[in-house]
Amino acid sequence: WAEQFAERIAPFKPANMGFEMNWSEHMQPHFGAPVKAVRLIAGDTEHLGEFVISQRGIEGSGIYAVSKALREGAELRLDLMPKTSLEEVEARLKKAGKQSLSNALKRLKIPAAKRALFFEFGKDSEGTVAEKLKSLPVPHNGPRPLDEAISVAGGLRFDALDDGLMIKDQPGVFAAGEMLDWEAPTGGYLITACLATGKWAGQKAAAWVNKT
Repeated sequence: WAEQFAERIAPFKPANMGFEMNWSEHMQPHFGAPVKAVRLIAGDTEHLGEFVISQRGIEGSGIYAVSKALREGAELRLDLMPKTSLEEVEARLKKAGKQSLSNALKRLKIPAAKRALFFEFGKDSEGTVAEKLKSLPVPHNGPRPLDEAISVAGGLRFDALDDGLMIKDQPGVFAAGEMLDWEAPTGGYLITACLATGKWAGQKAAAWVNKT
């Protein structure tokens, strides 16, 4: 159907998707491991949740929540200790004394998957250990492809539709659901909006038929 409305369509893009990584060998033991209780920061978007380290990259509900901002170019940063202030992290590290950094992080009770991410990305980033634990930059290689995404952004632009979701220059043709240029978080929002726009378009289509 998209070919029929090509001039009215915003380009399709993956939404609610994972992101690719070129991991070092150091990360291989952690493939499949969950990273829980982490704050994901992407521009003005923040989400407290979790994600999974996979062989190909990072994915899961926490990543999906910030996927739009990342797709549009925002930098991903992780707060690995979201319930602990920067000052408290610094104080706890100071108490660890002259232990190795690896042992110091264990003493802070940071799980293995989080420690692995810290050493994967922290070595090449600026800031103190505490600052990197609270705001770890995580570079990636872009989103996974469209056919692996949970949903799709793009579609019929709203400026091509009237208030009843009828295509303005094609009277009698209505659109709904994922045909429209919109996106939402996964977790029920997508199907709810598809059903809602379907009902709205159906009602307006019935009214249009009755008028004509």
